[in-house]
Amino acid sequence: MAGITEYYIDNQDKWDNIVRTFPDYNVFYLSDYSNAFMKETPKNGIPILLLYEAGEERAMNVVFRRDIALEEKLSGKVETGQYFDLITPYGYGGFWGNISDWDRLNETYTAYCMENHNICEFVRFDLFNDYYAHYDGEVETRMHNVVRSLEMPLDEMWMDFRQKVRKNIKKANTYNLDIIIESTDAHLEDFLRIYYSTMDRTDAESKYYFSRQFYRDINKMKNNVMYFHVVYKGKIISTELVIYGNRNAYSYLGGTDREYFDMRPNDFLKYEIIKWAKGMGLKNFVLGGGYGADDGIFRYKLCLAPNGEYDFYIGRKIFDKESYDKLVGLRADEGLNEKFFPLYRS
Repeated sequence: MAGITEYYIDNQDKWDNIVRTFPDYNVFYLSDYSNAFMKETPKNGIPILLLYEAGEERAMNVVFRRDIALEEKLSGKVETGQYFDLITPYGYGGFWGNISDWDRLNETYTAYCMENHNICEFVRFDLFNDYYAHYDGEVETRMHNVVRSLEMPLDEMWMDFRQKVRKNIKKANTYNLDIIIESTDAHLEDFLRIYYSTMDRTDAESKYYFSRQFYRDINKMKNNVMYFHVVYKGKIISTELVIYGNRNAYSYLGGTDREYFDMRPNDFLKYEIIKWAKGMGLKNFVLGGGYGADDGIFRYKLCLAPNGEYDFYIGRKIFDKESYDKLVGLRADEGLNEKFFPLYRS
């Protein structure tokens, strides 16, 4: 018989023990990751680990369950505890496991959502499994991500970089740059100085200005977090936070001091991360995408992995159409953004 069991963030040891029973688990499923986002912004909702079991088949999923009554745009229009929606954590998610009967999983999950008053969900699909292909909601890809495979010898990887990357790294080396690799927040203030200035420069949304406490919470993933800092004459000029599991490393957050762009410290930084990740026995370094669809940032990343372009899929599903339409109706006279999902939050 198929079923779904919920695990909550107040039992992190149990949560993480379950995650680690899955070979090649993704770092985004660990409890400290979701916990950091819950504490950063309470309206993110409550993170839940869902364990699907049906005979020998098992799969896990992590979702934030959000009380729709807490949405400011619906304030006073909906009672608390009546309607909820789901969203996967920032990064990559969806069901992960050993599944052959996807129809049974989808049916079991839909029944679970209906029973728990989950009106709809938004999914950011993982790059390395095919759940998106079996998803029974709407699926689309708006952009691509770049993945640097680490499974070739380093000298071959060097030649696989575009020529301008090799040139930039050689130029960076003429400045005698140093690298600090650490799993602590010893240089957090330098990291934030550069990260915040990078967000300012790119006109980033306010939700990406994560607080100091957010990083302290993320750092609780002691065996899954590493900071890389490029140093020139005693000053940190480029920096990156990398999170990793037992197979993949992810370029997560970071930036470069614009005053030192001409030294090409970011190319130097990325190469140091790649060497470290390969030395750790990891299989892939996920560089992510751009700020928009396949923009200049994306094209820069592709220079590090010319054959590493992956489709990034998102998914949307309405479980309770009647309630969804009712919620949209509560804001029908407000000029909603039809491209946003769920529409009642636009």
